[in-house]
Amino acid sequence: MARALADADVADPDVADQHLSAPRALRELGRIRAVTLDVEASTVELTTRPTFLQARILAALGVDTSGWDRAHITSRR
Repeated sequence: MARALADADVADPDVADQHLSAPRALRELGRIRAVTLDVEASTVELTTRPTFLQARILAALGVDTSGWDRAHITSRR
């Protein structure tokens, strides 16, 4: 993870001239939430929108977040 962050030049916003460390990246990613809401006869699944830093980390790790921009709604009927 540290190498991927360095290769993608993901900088630590709190420490000048330093790449983001793997432990810090994991803490940042730990703030992302996936929630499931039961609404009447449907289930709605949502993922919080990543911050700029979280998005940079995910991109450096090759994570596809394209499906995160929309809710996934399924019927329970």
